[in-house]
Amino acid sequence: MAFLEVQNIQKSFGKTEVLKNIGFSLEKGEVLAIIGSSGSGKTTLLRCINFLETPQHGVISVGGEVLFDADDPSKIKEKEIRKNRLHFGMVFQQFNLFPQYTVFDNLVLAPKLLAKEKLKENGAYFGATSYKNAVAAIEAEAAQLLKKVGLTEKSDEYPCNLSGGQQQRVAIARALALHPDVLCFDEPTSALDPELTGEVLNVIKGLKSSDSTMVVVTHEISFAHDVADKVIFMADGVIEEEGTPQQVIENPKSPRTQAFLSRFNQYSD
Repeated sequence: MAFLEVQNIQKSFGKTEVLKNIGFSLEKGEVLAIIGSSGSGKTTLLRCINFLETPQHGVISVGGEVLFDADDPSKIKEKEIRKNRLHFGMVFQQFNLFPQYTVFDNLVLAPKLLAKEKLKENGAYFGATSYKNAVAAIEAEAAQLLKKVGLTEKSDEYPCNLSGGQQQRVAIARALALHPDVLCFDEPTSALDPELTGEVLNVIKGLKSSDSTMVVVTHEISFAHDVADKVIFMADGVIEEEGTPQQVIENPKSPRTQAFLSRFNQYSD
């Protein structure tokens, strides 16, 4: 059984059907790149996976556990959705850091709140049985995550003092701090100047070696080719073509995929 399974996702806004029976699967540690033109449904799909949008139809499972089933009322209650959202980490286009908090506090805020909730519910949070011990573990891990994304020296800075690339690297570390099963990226370099794009992509590449399961919506075709295990090309709310990077990017079969990729001379005939 696949680690992440997405089945028959349908999503409409009013009378506009944005996603039409979307389905795919990923093994643990695999990276999926989703490419396609603007308006093809890529971001909506990512938001459905993260429970930021609620599909009208479909099933989402992680590790063999059904987290969402549009036909099961117990799976679409707000309390269940909030809990299941923790299986996914989300890195947005615009960073979404809290401007009033330092870099370090941006990383530890959500885990500390979650630790209080989990200690109250079941008396433990990732092995810690007291809030004091949980905070010590959270802060130690935050320091390690900042080191991982190369920003140890920015720990006490505020987001306004960082470059866009640095802010996005903080956002990645913040997402990792909650130990998500699947890490999702929505065009993580689209708000960056070209010279800052590489530093963020290098961090994401580094995560692959740490066995992170990732779904990346991207316009960076070279990145998708070099890092992804699977590539999906979306058009008009459907998966037009899917396969390995060699199949989809180097040897696309669909005329629509071929037309899209013709903009990227490196991979077109």
